[in-house]
Amino acid sequence: MKSHLDTLVRGASGLAVLALVAGGVIAPASPALAAAPPGESLRPTYHLTAPHDWLSDPQRPIWVDGKYHLYYLYGDRESEGGGWRHASTSDNVVFKDEGVALDKAPDFPVWTGSGVVDAANTAGFGAGAVVVLATQPTGGDRYDQEQYLYYSTDGGSTFTAYGAPVIHNPGNNDWFRDPKIVWDQGNNEWVAVIGMAQKMQFFTSPDLKNWSYESEFAYTTPNIGGMECPDIFQIKADDGTWHWVLAASMQGDYSGKPNTYAYWTGRWDGQDFSADAADPQWLDRGMDWYAAVTWPDHDSPDDTRFATGWMNNWRYANENKAIPSSVSDDISGQMSIVREIRLAAKPGGTYTLRSTPVTELDNIATTKVSLPATAVTDSATDLDYHGTAYELETDISWSDLQNVGISVGVSGDGMRHTDLGVYDNQAFYLNRGASEQTGQMPNIAFAPWLQSQSAFDPSARSVHLRVFVDKGSVEVFVGDGEDVHSSQVFFAPGDTGIRLYADGGAATFSNLLIREFADITTSADPAAAYADFESPSYGTWTTTGTAFGPAPAAGTLPNQQPVTGYRGSKLVNSYLNGDASTGTLSSPSFTIGQPFVNFLVGGGAHPRPSDVFADFEGTNWGPGWSATGSYSGEGPSASSLTGQFGTKVTDTFVNGGDAATGTITSPVFPIRRDRINFRIGGGDHPSGTGTGTGTGTGTGTGATTMNLLLDGVLYRTATGDDSSTLREVSWDVHDLVGRSAQIQIVDQATGSWGHLMVDHLVFADSPGAVGGEPDNQAAVNLVVNGQVVRTATGSNDERLHWTSWLVDDLQGQTGHIEIVDRNTGGWGHINADQFSFGDRPAR
Repeated sequence: MKSHLDTLVRGASGLAVLALVAGGVIAPASPALAAAPPGESLRPTYHLTAPHDWLSDPQRPIWVDGKYHLYYLYGDRESEGGGWRHASTSDNVVFKDEGVALDKAPDFPVWTGSGVVDAANTAGFGAGAVVVLATQPTGGDRYDQEQYLYYSTDGGSTFTAYGAPVIHNPGNNDWFRDPKIVWDQGNNEWVAVIGMAQKMQFFTSPDLKNWSYESEFAYTTPNIGGMECPDIFQIKADDGTWHWVLAASMQGDYSGKPNTYAYWTGRWDGQDFSADAADPQWLDRGMDWYAAVTWPDHDSPDDTRFATGWMNNWRYANENKAIPSSVSDDISGQMSIVREIRLAAKPGGTYTLRSTPVTELDNIATTKVSLPATAVTDSATDLDYHGTAYELETDISWSDLQNVGISVGVSGDGMRHTDLGVYDNQAFYLNRGASEQTGQMPNIAFAPWLQSQSAFDPSARSVHLRVFVDKGSVEVFVGDGEDVHSSQVFFAPGDTGIRLYADGGAATFSNLLIREFADITTSADPAAAYADFESPSYGTWTTTGTAFGPAPAAGTLPNQQPVTGYRGSKLVNSYLNGDASTGTLSSPSFTIGQPFVNFLVGGGAHPRPSDVFADFEGTNWGPGWSATGSYSGEGPSASSLTGQFGTKVTDTFVNGGDAATGTITSPVFPIRRDRINFRIGGGDHPSGTGTGTGTGTGTGTGATTMNLLLDGVLYRTATGDDSSTLREVSWDVHDLVGRSAQIQIVDQATGSWGHLMVDHLVFADSPGAVGGEPDNQAAVNLVVNGQVVRTATGSNDERLHWTSWLVDDLQGQTGHIEIVDRNTGGWGHINADQFSFGDRPAR
């Protein structure tokens, strides 16, 4: 096994740092736009993006009419940015696009600023008017950045320009921008802080229109660059004391610091800001948390604020740069998840901001997977999970080791991954180096900005982690949230695995919990419902048996645990007369015309019986299977191995023993179930770094593996353990349902144990299923031509969650939905609601 230490070198400071790659200059490019095939979109699932084109600096949200209203810099490829787009949210998770609120005029872009609700009508535009101060280049001259005022009397939907700049550029500076305005209750006036090169200037005003210069705050040594997107606010700490916080986004890498949000705690007296310490603290230690904004929690404004940042970095950001999502989905840029921040008192009289992901993320969790505690000793272990949009939470403990952590975005062959962990009890790191996509035109690499790190308590022997992975990013909340690492990562197709590792000792990963998240773009703008079950009857849907009754249920039924998560006032609920009742509810036939079927499902976890794909009991490999090399014209071998099914197995020892080589490949098939179960034995010769057991003694070169291929790309792989006993393996393929794939058995090894045995391939929804189970399902099925082609069940939970079926391969065919309850035991019922057809998944 390749050690994770191989990607790290020792720095002069004694901490682990990444060996930097020379170069890294990125040339602008103008990619051709293309739509990603259904199921292969790279648009982030639970992070805010623009509907299309470029997104950058967030503008501090305001609270109007029961919602937060966030604006962000936006532009298409023709205008090259320079307007404010508007999104609203009630929970800081799902954002509804509200269109462009401030558009650019010719040669007169609207850059970053901030807005306030003028409740007292100090500006004279009316009580409750939204007033914005934003930077614009007067006359189109970027060296004459000045602050202009806009106001809105319709809640921030549209704005009117006030006229001439209200704060003039003091010296024709090309760095005099991003005004942040806040009401100073103690001095009964507005305060504006404006970013400049290595300093910020303060202005005050009674009315938002007439401003007076007060002072400046400078920081020049060490050099952490200019001060962009400044922030200023007052907050109550957890010990009850009040403090002012001054902040800005900085280019800290000039001096080995982050390129993120630097802040100072201190005091504001109406004229000057006095910092508690000379050097700043950092709200994020990653590579991509820039132009961040904070805003007060409407329900707890004194001691809690929210924060989000643009997940990019001007070291490699460019409006015209081709990144994977700009090519696949015509979007470039995303915000981080929203976090809560609170000010905590520390020993010695200092104060620090601590971050926690907003609790409302749990409302979009579609699936929760609890995994057993896992011990790892000087090795790596793959988790039984694959996904692209999830949170992984765990506690890691150890006594003595060099390196411990988690790899996310692990590719099928194990070669690509992003690593996060603790090195030598000195540093926490997030390293995206092994996920780099190099050698592409245009260049989309991050090098040399590949690893972020922060100091770690050398006396600690445990750490609590919350790791948020989406299609283009990783965010890690370490311990109590004083350190967070947020970075873009460009995952390639198939980069969906998770691996736990420990080098130079042993570690235990406990309380492992994975939460998958719904698609917030779909949630914000759902497709029209095909069936919402709000009518007094099922309409054209038909029933059998007694489980579903004559009409949708009005929520929870008698003696049932509380049912939640459904939309409206009614839903399908087969608990009528308890778990003992059975029956079906079937939709009328429809033509499948969209790539996704989305719906809510809950209730019992009772999948339909599994399907045997290949039993290898025939005289040849099976219908549609092909073979190369030594296996051409051969077939399964009669055997009596421990763990085999039937009388035969696929054994690459045939026709030449260990010297035999070649491939045995299945026909292309659609993945329709969440699991592929099989038995495997023989030589331990993994593919690449692979997933061998690490216990074998086989010799010789080449792999002995069974692989899952999609469009020729390796997504899953397994090998033997130098044993003739067939062990059970179950691949989690729930993230691939609806995609077409092939199984390929590969034997390129010619030394000892240079063969592989495979038996009994089964498509199922749970590990261990072998086919032939009794039909006790409580499930939602899609039926086409009399066959169940998609299926879903509950999770022994009365909370309904979103489920999506990719049905692009079935478009144009006729099908129907069949909700089935054949289970009479515990949790023997199914809940469903809100069926729709759309061009995006709900999860």
